[in-house]
Amino acid sequence: MARLIWGTLTALGHANRTGNYTVLRDLAASGFRAANDAARLAGVFARNRDLPLGRAVLYAPQLSVAPEIAEDGTLRLQGRIPMRPEAVLFDMLFVQEDAEWRLLGLSVGRGGPTAPDAEADGARE
Repeated sequence: MARLIWGTLTALGHANRTGNYTVLRDLAASGFRAANDAARLAGVFARNRDLPLGRAVLYAPQLSVAPEIAEDGTLRLQGRIPMRPEAVLFDMLFVQEDAEWRLLGLSVGRGGPTAPDAEADGARE
């Protein structure tokens, strides 16, 4: 699950840095692609464009809710990346397509300050 989280945040970080959201869109599920063109994604993520998402891979994700596959087959991952000086909050929805988990929904935002002890927590899988 950490790989899904890190991969998604890294793809979003690259899109934010370059202003090109086509790769993020192309890696996602067909439902995500149908609902979002690259210009729409640029607008959706504009206010958090300066988040340093590339550094997210240096921190273990902390899930706020146990991962669960819903009856419709979707996997939801919610939590935070305890980066300093502020955490990154995430809410991700995935669906299986072509034998792999693909992004179906994504919300990313700023969290509060991260305490030094929070970095010692391990990833929950």
